[in-house]
Amino acid sequence: MTLLEVDNVSHWYGTKAQRPVLDHVNLSLGTGETVALVGESGCGKSTLGRLVAGLTTSTLGTIRHDGREVARLSRAEHKIWRRSVQLIHQDPFGALNPGVRIGSTLGTALRYHKLVDRAHLEQELLGLLGQVGLEATRDFLHRYPHELSGGQRQRVCIARAVSLRPKLVVADEVTSMLDVSMRVSVLDLLRSFQVQRSIAFLFISHDLGVVRYFAAGGRVVVMFYGVIVEEGPTEEVIFHPRHPYTALLLESIPIPDPTLARREHGSVDTVPDAGPSPQGCVFSNRCRFAVDRCRTTTPKLEDDGHGHRAACFFIERVVRETTTSAVTDRAPDLDSGATCDPSTAGTQA
Repeated sequence: MTLLEVDNVSHWYGTKAQRPVLDHVNLSLGTGETVALVGESGCGKSTLGRLVAGLTTSTLGTIRHDGREVARLSRAEHKIWRRSVQLIHQDPFGALNPGVRIGSTLGTALRYHKLVDRAHLEQELLGLLGQVGLEATRDFLHRYPHELSGGQRQRVCIARAVSLRPKLVVADEVTSMLDVSMRVSVLDLLRSFQVQRSIAFLFISHDLGVVRYFAAGGRVVVMFYGVIVEEGPTEEVIFHPRHPYTALLLESIPIPDPTLARREHGSVDTVPDAGPSPQGCVFSNRCRFAVDRCRTTTPKLEDDGHGHRAACFFIERVVRETTTSAVTDRAPDLDSGATCDPSTAGTQA
């Protein structure tokens, strides 16, 4: 069953920029499914997350939740929808009011949506703290955000999101501000809620190691300057990229083996960092395969028949030159600590 449909959405901010932040984006998400959205900084990932979560209204296009267009919901329907879609922010300290105790932070929404009465609120909150791995005591409920560690604050944010029993959670870079030792436990916590409650996740990240771990069995969507250039099953996209931008992201991952890194140093052809092309393929200014056709004609997302789509005129060449190259040696692994920041794509770490 399709839970979320993003249909031909474009979005501009109030600037003089001629190019939209999101350009005709189409995306769907099923009940209990995980879709990871990846791309370099500034590509529009967080903007799309905010649109899905209802914090921003799209300039063009429609967003549907459970088959209903969000912009046309009645007041009563809108209240139900707001509870059904929750957002976990990147910065857990900035997402929590520094002057409000944890108990009030967690309890306000529960009372507003009438999910628990006042007599049973404290019991509900203590149970919630235990579910997210925090100290389930009255003392903890009376603490302020500044009295908690970064990992504890992020768990409070997770508790606030899942307490409303949502159908969809937008997780925006939820581990980027955590120590590496904390990342796996937080990701496992989110996955446990997904299994127990059939929560769908739109998981936004720049870290392909995290994406491979969390979105195993799900899908990956690759975005470049507001345009979706590749989409497919997680393992297929990571091990068999069909778009040169995805391949470039994977090739930029540091290689843990020093011998292999020295042998392949300088072996990857790179194109100087450049912005999006105003015509044709959005990636043509940075693509090593680009020809004149790429700069005048926009390629469509072509499906290989197994749900793996890419917008490129040279898919076969990309597959041939990347599947047999160092991409498989660089396949991101969260446990090994080999991760990738797409903002450095095209450079060798």
